[in-house]
Amino acid sequence: MFISATYGFLALLLLAVLAFWPRYLSLPAGSIDPYTHLHAAFATLWCLLLISQPVLVRRYRQLHRRLGALSYVIAPCFVAASLLLAHSRFHAMDEATFRKEAPSLFLPLSAVVLFSASYVLAIRHRHTMALHARFMIATGLPMIDPVLGRILFFFAPPLPHPLHYQLLTFAFTDALLFALLLRPPLAPSLRSAFLVPAALFPVSHVAWFTIAQRPEWLPVAAWFRRLPLP
Repeated sequence: MFISATYGFLALLLLAVLAFWPRYLSLPAGSIDPYTHLHAAFATLWCLLLISQPVLVRRYRQLHRRLGALSYVIAPCFVAASLLLAHSRFHAMDEATFRKEAPSLFLPLSAVVLFSASYVLAIRHRHTMALHARFMIATGLPMIDPVLGRILFFFAPPLPHPLHYQLLTFAFTDALLFALLLRPPLAPSLRSAFLVPAALFPVSHVAWFTIAQRPEWLPVAAWFRRLPLP
């Protein structure tokens, strides 16, 4: 299962090229804001880390540990780049556009929470391989929606409602999370240590279809928009 993650994240990286081609990679680099480039760079570095680490841990443990140490820099930079990108985009909107688009701010913010929680737990359990590997894989799962969602939007027949895209991408994400619980078999003593925090994923996904679509989300989005970030 863990080696399969290498192939899975390699496929995700290749699909990301297709997903971000129409509105990013096909455009002149100078026409794109620096926050987007920064976010893309750290997302790519993180994906490369997830591709390489399962392979290295089997035969090159020292290199695995050295690259793992880089995560102490890459992970917080990825989080910061994600927050700065989301803030810059929503801060630039006029009030009418912001009120219309405010629910979609939930997606990058919840992805940051899921990534951060998974990474912290991966580091906390770094001496328990069964948990460490699962939580590291979980850090890559929030990247599925922005990649798969764009591919469906740009290259597949349109879905009846915009929320249907997340019905598909979140269902796929949660199915992978469930697979992590089952294979390879996890010792009963470790099961709850993975299952309880992993439940944050489906809870967040349900919140997208409920809380983020309600008027109560608007003040939260407006608060984030007003933050004095660069």
